[in-house]
Amino acid sequence: MRSPFRRSLSYAFVTTLIVGGLYGTSMSSASGHAIIDLEGQDAVVGATSAMKLEIQHGCAGDKPGVIEVQAFVGKPWRKISPLPVAGWTSEVKRQKKGGFHVTWKNQGNPIAFGTPVFFPMKVSWPKKPGTYGMTVFQQCPESSTLWNTKFTPATANAPSPPLTPLPEVEVMKRPTG
Repeated sequence: MRSPFRRSLSYAFVTTLIVGGLYGTSMSSASGHAIIDLEGQDAVVGATSAMKLEIQHGCAGDKPGVIEVQAFVGKPWRKISPLPVAGWTSEVKRQKKGGFHVTWKNQGNPIAFGTPVFFPMKVSWPKKPGTYGMTVFQQCPESSTLWNTKFTPATANAPSPPLTPLPEVEVMKRPTG
């Protein structure tokens, strides 16, 4: 039987796929962020290059420690291949409606609050230029965070940047010349 969280998470991702990005609502607030680092190389249409996903910190509470990180990308992303991370296992699944679901599971020591974790990977970028999002989920023993809130200007009821911003990457046109 699937847990209520898995059902709601699956439902949220199926119902919120929008032009290469995944958007939804936050499950908890966080002061850290999920960050995409292109390691000094632009993402170029149709090319394959390195990307690093950074989770800025473990969870707070009596039982800190990230036990799992998941990343979801939409159909335009052509391929994602996680590279080895000491103390973590990884798995990639193709989504039924396109895109990928990458899961990293912690096999080592708990990640202390304030300690970043880096997940390097190779990515085959979409074939069209544009901004593409990567929804990221962090699971800890007593809490979780879902980074999926699209950046918007601050309003009376919403800060900017949001508490759980959607990490995004700008895929550039292939240079000419």
